[in-house]
Amino acid sequence: MLYTEGNLTAEDAAMRRIARSKVRAALCSFETKTQTLLDSLVGKLSQPVSSNLTVDRILNLVEQHPQLLSEAAVIRRYTDAYPELTDTVSAARQNIQTRARRRLESALAPFEFQHRFRFTKGLRC
Repeated sequence: MLYTEGNLTAEDAAMRRIARSKVRAALCSFETKTQTLLDSLVGKLSQPVSSNLTVDRILNLVEQHPQLLSEAAVIRRYTDAYPELTDTVSAARQNIQTRARRRLESALAPFEFQHRFRFTKGLRC
């Protein structure tokens, strides 16, 4: 870091602004691509989810998709260089994951309901 008598130099402050903007752009791209992947995945779901595919497992597979690797690398590189971005990035990633989890849970709820009550008979009045 470039310090002069305890103060950041203008060059270091400019580099931090660039890092914040790059991370912000990578997070936006990460969220957009995650939503696109989820939309295509939800559109393809036409059968009940098998027992080994839970919401957590599907979300983990989506987050490790090759289309998201470049954004994850940019985020990791800048958070390693500027540790003060770590809290912001973790909060943003948590928000992305929460929205994705809600989307998956609402899409898979009918299948889970059908699977859970598959052996019950309807009520007769």
